[in-house]
Amino acid sequence: MIFQQLFETETSTYSYVIADASSREAVLIDPVIEMVERDLALVKELGVRLKYVLDTHVHADHVTASGELRRRTGAKVGVSSAYDLACADLHLTDGQNLELGTLNIRVLETPGHTSGCLSFVIGDRVFTGDALLIGGCGRTDFQGGSSERLFESIKTKIFTLPEEMLIFPGHDYKGFTFSTVGQERLCNSRLRDGVTREQFVELMGNLNLAYPKKIKEAVPANLACGLPELFAPLDPQLLEGVPVVSALEIRSRLGQIAVIDVRGLDEFNGELGHITTARLISLGEGFSERLAKESRELETVFVCRSGKRSLEAARRAQELGFTRVYSLAGGMIQWNELNLPRVSDLGGS
Repeated sequence: MIFQQLFETETSTYSYVIADASSREAVLIDPVIEMVERDLALVKELGVRLKYVLDTHVHADHVTASGELRRRTGAKVGVSSAYDLACADLHLTDGQNLELGTLNIRVLETPGHTSGCLSFVIGDRVFTGDALLIGGCGRTDFQGGSSERLFESIKTKIFTLPEEMLIFPGHDYKGFTFSTVGQERLCNSRLRDGVTREQFVELMGNLNLAYPKKIKEAVPANLACGLPELFAPLDPQLLEGVPVVSALEIRSRLGQIAVIDVRGLDEFNGELGHITTARLISLGEGFSERLAKESRELETVFVCRSGKRSLEAARRAQELGFTRVYSLAGGMIQWNELNLPRVSDLGGS
């Protein structure tokens, strides 16, 4: 195996070049757009051919170089199938294997930091992106993040790998370069053996972190594989002073915008189900207080059963200073009539 760990200083992002020594086929994981020339020079120096460019998730702190690298090398771009990105060549799912000469890239779905996080197992190492960091983990408060899902991902996917397996994360802010599964199970303050799901959820809910500086630029660009020309804004219609968008428009932008469902919990998990990336903030007592904690940087669409409560939610968001908010026309009724992706405790996904 040929292996090189690369570092981008502004966002403390790690990128990785891994290649098969015999076939010279290579993969580049989590590339950063500002470092394209460095990465291409390394590929040339190593004498390898870039076959894949893989992103562990849609990043909020930097713009990916995946689209640009495909344009210049012909490599295939791969991301989680959860995002359903039209710009990607490979929509990756749990357990999928990619051939890299004599090497094998095994895909693990590890959502929680965002709804579409992946980890990649190659030989004796796992590349965990922002799901599991050295001594920590990724935040869970935007882009469909979930503390419960992240806890499950790490405990059942990453921590069940061999203890000696090397962990290479997507970032590090303290100068560490790698860890092992055994070390993180023993020493990770958030997720070591003995930490309960409830303790983890409480800890993650009280981080109160500022949003990444580049989130407004990075998220839309990364859902276009880092190619701004592929990004098109929503074209809303006004209804009662609120921009209203169609289900098909939202379907094409899942993961690109925040989706907030304002129904009750029973409806959220009921027969109509909910949009796969939706977060539940029920319209009622405490709604404005909970909404005020959400990011004003991302476009946000509100969803309900038929489109009435979502209008009210969007109006309240406007009063709180949100400037890019929408109501989903026809609500989950219209979403179901169009047979678009959803999740339901009653009917599955």
